[in-house]
Amino acid sequence: MRTLAAVVAKAPEPGRSKTRLVPPLTPEQAAELQRALLLDTLDACRAGADEVAVLHAGGEGAAELARLVGPGVRLIEQEGRGLGDALSLGLCRLAGEGPVALVSADVPGLPAGALARAFRALERGADVVLGPALDGGYWLIAMREYHEAPFRAIPWSTPAVCAVTRSRCAEARLAVAELEPWRDLDTPADLGAALAELDPALAPRSAAALAALAGLLDGPPGVSLVSSELLADSPWRAAVRDRLARAGGGETAYTYLAAPRAVFVVPVTDAGEVVLVRQYRHPVRDWTLEVPAGSVEDGETPLEAAARELAEETGGRAREWRHLARFFSSSAHLAMASDAFLATGVTLERPSPGEDEEVSLVRLPVAEALARARAGGFVEGQTALALLLAAPQLESVIRRAG
Repeated sequence: MRTLAAVVAKAPEPGRSKTRLVPPLTPEQAAELQRALLLDTLDACRAGADEVAVLHAGGEGAAELARLVGPGVRLIEQEGRGLGDALSLGLCRLAGEGPVALVSADVPGLPAGALARAFRALERGADVVLGPALDGGYWLIAMREYHEAPFRAIPWSTPAVCAVTRSRCAEARLAVAELEPWRDLDTPADLGAALAELDPALAPRSAAALAALAGLLDGPPGVSLVSSELLADSPWRAAVRDRLARAGGGETAYTYLAAPRAVFVVPVTDAGEVVLVRQYRHPVRDWTLEVPAGSVEDGETPLEAAARELAEETGGRAREWRHLARFFSSSAHLAMASDAFLATGVTLERPSPGEDEEVSLVRLPVAEALARARAGGFVEGQTALALLLAAPQLESVIRRAG
């Protein structure tokens, strides 16, 4: 049967490509890197599969993708919402045509012979083939026939994706084969490591793009991933223990919580009040006063998640939104990137918190909320940080009220 490799990609456009790399890259540099990765990966797929396609998000970028990949590459629009749906529904749709491998467009080409090994493993009886990524995700998933289990209750966009996928396959008694780990390029640290280790023969465009960025990049980290062990998981977070090899020799281990991206919203009404929520937080065994916050669901942008959380927790709708900053909530213990937003012109209706959320609203004058944050009056650190990030705008509200 004919083999198919479908690259999961979107058009490389400044401002929409590799945004986690901006800065240190400019939007134009990030888009150029994405273009190089895509073209190198497509070449590797042409060498390893009978047919090559691009599974893309549709929209305005489809025409640019068609121009970029050229004739002979089928464009297939993704279905559903988010990465989980794109992969699951894409495989469900394509697996009936023969063995199918979905390949990430965030990798610099593929390991030599990887696709041939993946299809050979399927011929020999594997139900699922995974290509683990060094960030805890996977750069390839392949099947002969569609199986739903690898996509059930996965904590997407966390370092636990591959480990939880293995667990779901084991629960469903699916035979899994794995390829060698490969590096996808999502963070500045990834770029520095790839610059040091990538063989230009495997991905010449990517190697050239990385070389052009060398002056912006730090060197590779002093540790490399050996293996990941899933300790416990839920749809929203997972406990992971990684074994790491030190550059100077020897190994160490690191246990941490993998969680999806989060958002924190500073809501300000036209009456000059900051809207906060008071709720019981079991890990600290206490009540906390917080800005509305929550996880970004698969398929949401951070702004969409911020608007949803504001509506759910406070019943709020905002006239204007401003992105304040992106930060790591606790980089030593938690794999979670967070975005803080300022919402102004907020009007309040009936909130609709989750069944397990017991929250009440607290309104503070803007001046009082900011003074408390500066004086250490909020025990919830991310709330204090969000208010301090919004301080210049909050001071403007105070001046206008005065």
